[in-house]
Amino acid sequence: MDSDTINFTETFPQSMQEALKASLKVFWRLGVHRTSIDDVCRQSGVSYHFLNENFESKEHLYRTAVMWYLDQYGRQLLSGFAMHSNPVEAIRIALYECIGLFCENDCPHGSLLSVELMEISDTDGVIVREIAHLKEQVHGRIYQKLENCKKRFTSGFNPNELAEFYTEVMIILIKQACDGVDRTNLYNLADASLERLENQPVIH
Repeated sequence: MDSDTINFTETFPQSMQEALKASLKVFWRLGVHRTSIDDVCRQSGVSYHFLNENFESKEHLYRTAVMWYLDQYGRQLLSGFAMHSNPVEAIRIALYECIGLFCENDCPHGSLLSVELMEISDTDGVIVREIAHLKEQVHGRIYQKLENCKKRFTSGFNPNELAEFYTEVMIILIKQACDGVDRTNLYNLADASLERLENQPVIH
C-alpha cells in the first residue's frame, strides 16, 4: 500500500480503519522511536500477517495511519460549516469542534502530530504536506463562508484576512489544548476571537 497515493475519500475497508486506529494508539502510548511492529501486534490485536501484507515498515504504517487520521479529523472538523449560513455561528462550531476533539481525555493528537515524531517517519515530507493541505482546506472553507456573505458588510470587509485570522486561532486552540489548557479557557478564547467578526461594520 502506497500512502502517497491512497484516496482517503473513497470507502476505506473497515478492517483497515480499525487497524490504523489501533496502531495509532500504540504509537501514542509508546512513542514512535520505541514502538516496533511486534509491539503494535501485541497491544492492538492486529495480526502480524495483516500488517506485513499491507505495510513495508513501521514507518510506512505510522505515516499511513496519520494520513488516514488527518483525513478523518478534517472531515469532522469541517462538517459544521454547511449547517449555518451565519458566518459567526459556522466558525464558532468549527472552533468548538476543534476544542472538543483535542480535549478528549485520552487525546493522542498532540503526540501523534508533533513535528518531532513526524520527522522520524516523514523524511519525504508526506505528512507535512498533508497537514498543510488540511490547513488550506480550513482556510478555504472559512474564506468561502465569509465571501458568500460579503454583501452584508461595508467595503472594508476582507474575507481573506479574516480567514487567515481564524485559521491561526484554530492552530492556537490546538496547541493550547495539547498543552493541557482546560475547555472553559479555550471556549472563552474562541468566543473572544469571534468578536472581531461580530464587530465588522454592516450595511444597514
